[in-house]
Amino acid sequence: MAFLNDFARRALLPVSLAALAAVGCSPLIANGPRPNSYQVRLDDSQPDRRVVGSLTFRGGLALSDADAGFGGLSGIVVDPGGRRFVAVSDRSAVVTGTLDYDDVGDLTGARDITVEPLLDIDGKQAKFNRGDSEGLTRLPDGRWAVSFERWHRVELYASNPVGPVTKPLPKLPRPPGIQSAEGNSGPEAVAGLPGGRMLLLEEGREENAGLHRGWIGGPDGWQSLTYRGKAPYRPTDAALLPDGDVVVLERRASILSGFGARIVRVPATSIEAGAELSGTELAVLEAPISTDNFEGISAIRTPDGRTMLYVVSDDNFWGLQRTLLMMFELGPQSK
Repeated sequence: MAFLNDFARRALLPVSLAALAAVGCSPLIANGPRPNSYQVRLDDSQPDRRVVGSLTFRGGLALSDADAGFGGLSGIVVDPGGRRFVAVSDRSAVVTGTLDYDDVGDLTGARDITVEPLLDIDGKQAKFNRGDSEGLTRLPDGRWAVSFERWHRVELYASNPVGPVTKPLPKLPRPPGIQSAEGNSGPEAVAGLPGGRMLLLEEGREENAGLHRGWIGGPDGWQSLTYRGKAPYRPTDAALLPDGDVVVLERRASILSGFGARIVRVPATSIEAGAELSGTELAVLEAPISTDNFEGISAIRTPDGRTMLYVVSDDNFWGLQRTLLMMFELGPQSK
């Protein structure tokens, strides 16, 4: 979601400056090439801290790229091997990159970042109110699904290891009632489910935070459900866990206190039409933890059976925010 309007950007200026100073934002090297990433800690006030809730921090990055189209990452999928990511931005772009790790498997860097247009049904880059891509998931058959705000919908893209880089497949039906969502309060969270269905959650308006519309379905149609979160957090993405449960990323934003996030686990057995979904809180990401406008989440299982979560932030293409990519290991008691 392009969260900040012009007034909010001006109002957040002193807060953002203070926040950047607090996290020790590393400057880029002058008169040299821009790196694709630099490492960030979980908590600069406690440099050795690694645990937050049920999660263990396994590395964090601030991403950058010289391409003028880089930024605004709102949905992410990390491949099963953990080596490559595909993301979508809220300016209708597909962003890909390669991830690096150290000898113990902690995330240490990103490289080879590319930015390509996300195409609309006419084969051209989606524009204006059709181009606010927010959520990304990959279905079991390899197809990609992208959720969009403003012109609220979900589009399907052909199976392709590079990402959703072709024009959309024949149009999916729109979930019932989705057209009534306000401009930037529509469907952000999308997760592919076993069998090829999708779970779609609406961010909703701030005054309705805590109870959100949702849908389950796909090409054969959609059925409604609801999601109960925790105000002031609102759902911005979701991802399928290896055991079939779903993790939901919730984000809050405030002019006075900046950004925060909450990660919730929803049991697979509860995900059905007509249900009111809720889950178990895994972690809350709030200052002094390094945080920003977290909008995307992905989950993978390592060869030795551990579950890793990746969360990415949308910098709104604004120099006072960062594109953070944080990796966490889900604790054994939560698997």
